[in-house]
Amino acid sequence: MNRTALITGAGGFVGHILRQYLADQGWTVRCCDVHAPADDPDWFTCDVSDPPIVDALLEWAGREVTHVFHLAAITFVPESGRDPHRAFDVNLQGTVLLTDAVRRHAPEARFVFIGSAEIYGPPRTLPMDEQHPLNPTNPYAISKAAADLYCGYLHAAGLLDVVRVRPFNHSGPGQSDAFVLSSFAHQIARIEVGKEPPVLRVGNLDARRDFSHVSDVVRAYEAVAIEGQSGEVYNVCSGCAVSIREALAGLLNVAGASIRVEHDPTRMRPVDIPEMRGSHEKLSARTGWTPKIPFDALLCDLIGYWRLSEHSKDEG
Repeated sequence: MNRTALITGAGGFVGHILRQYLADQGWTVRCCDVHAPADDPDWFTCDVSDPPIVDALLEWAGREVTHVFHLAAITFVPESGRDPHRAFDVNLQGTVLLTDAVRRHAPEARFVFIGSAEIYGPPRTLPMDEQHPLNPTNPYAISKAAADLYCGYLHAAGLLDVVRVRPFNHSGPGQSDAFVLSSFAHQIARIEVGKEPPVLRVGNLDARRDFSHVSDVVRAYEAVAIEGQSGEVYNVCSGCAVSIREALAGLLNVAGASIRVEHDPTRMRPVDIPEMRGSHEKLSARTGWTPKIPFDALLCDLIGYWRLSEHSKDEG
């Protein structure tokens, strides 16, 4: 079967990797982003919160689109707190606009909604499966929960073929240093080359999170797109939790410098959940997907990426 994907947010961290992965698997890939490359026929410049632009996007993509991977979102939790209006405009209204345009221009397409495990909120049980109650605790999570529920409504009403995924934390090469593991790795890389003093500033180290490598995550997205049951929701996670303290220790173990760790109150979240750990049993049973890349390899890939980035800056 010939598959054609439209990826929103294709210029972002996960979107960039998903785009390459699907192309490698033989998909035709069309991309959109707020900052799309100029003069590339496979890209469309689009803000998903802009109704006329979203409609033009689907006219451009055409009816041959078989799958829409909706990644475009405000994803950084502190940013959503600073500007909740924008978070809801993009994360919720953007999803409503996009699904409406898909229904009109590519009604046979499958809509893959990329949600977030943040919508579960503080866990009542661990591991958290797809039946866990939703209790979002920040503007990002609230906006994603509303969009997730709206997508569930579209399926129940017979309006669109929708599958939803709720990824837990994921990281890897190319992730912004606004996120915790990438922040640590970038700071270490800069310290190693003498661009920063040997002090690493951290927030809450006791929180435990379920981290996956981004390469495992994009494999899961394809698996759900092809084999997921319409209307269903699937967690994407490793099934294991590690503390931020353990993650930092792993990065410091491979650091090429002696580094002191200091607490930074500005890096603390107003609401921070002690532990989040998911179950991917439903996804694995349906598609056969399992995580393949161990956490230590994720840390090595991160520090390697930032070392290369700092080296490239020096050469430039």
